[in-house]
Amino acid sequence: MIKNIANSYRGGTVQLDNNSFTACTFDNCALEFGGTGPVELNECSFNNVQWIFTGAAKNTLNFLHGMYSGMGEGGRQIVEATFDNIRGKNTTNSGKDRL
Repeated sequence: MIKNIANSYRGGTVQLDNNSFTACTFDNCALEFGGTGPVELNECSFNNVQWIFTGAAKNTLNFLHGMYSGMGEGGRQIVEATFDNIRGKNTTNSGKDRL
């Protein structure tokens, strides 16, 4: 993983995969995540950024969208439970690692 510390990014596209950013500033950038590797974002500031999801990350979001909009109430509940888990409101898992 490449460590980026106290860097400023202005304009252009910044690849997030396999990068660690600490105390960095992103101004008017496109931040691209493809889901091919870990990302760390610590104490960074984001001003007028665009988030772009490609590859595996885009496929995952499309899958969640399909579940939410195409599987009725059960699909919506699964997606909502997933986001509750992300928010730390894990009320349905009873300590299990699956959603």
